[in-house]
Amino acid sequence: MDGRRFPLTALFLLTSLVLAACTPETVRVTAPPTVAATSAAATATATRTPAPPPTTAAPTATPTPAPTTSPGSTPPQACAPISGGSPLAASTITAIRAAHQTGFDRVVFELSGPSVPQYQIELASSFIAPSGQAVRVDGNAFFSVRISGQAHNDAGNRSYTQPDPYRVGLIVLRQVKLVEDFEGVVIFGLGMERPVCPKVQTLLGPARIVVDFPTPP
Repeated sequence: MDGRRFPLTALFLLTSLVLAACTPETVRVTAPPTVAATSAAATATATRTPAPPPTTAAPTATPTPAPTTSPGSTPPQACAPISGGSPLAASTITAIRAAHQTGFDRVVFELSGPSVPQYQIELASSFIAPSGQAVRVDGNAFFSVRISGQAHNDAGNRSYTQPDPYRVGLIVLRQVKLVEDFEGVVIFGLGMERPVCPKVQTLLGPARIVVDFPTPP
């Protein structure tokens, strides 16, 4: 019994091997998972924001400094006319004196009569004689001194002894020049180195008009 079972078993095993060898093997190939690669360079579009054009500031104008005056001088527009005296006085110019004092140049118009006649002292740009001709006065700035009266005597000669023009040559006062002596009006032109506002006072015994021009220290 056992001797017959063994050959059958061996035959079964041999048949199974043969069948296995003859049966084709099926191989299933599984594709690897696809990885979607995203490239930053491929998917992202580089954008460049244009830089704003440079701005140029408009040039700022530098104000020109205003000119300054020399020590002791005063802008012309600041010198107001100075007037005074009595309208009833009638005088004759008897002397003109000019000299430098400490801190100022002084010119004095001495007059006949007991009181000071009307006068006016103001800045001038030019001088014109009664004949209509221009009168030259030496200076860089000018003052007009107008006095009610006359500058001549009964003989028609000049009533004061100083020369005309009277070249004083002081610090700010250069010259005193007679411009007009006509119909009770006398005008003198004062030639200045620069415009300096004067101070005026009147004195009596004898009557005088005193004009002081401040000078630099």
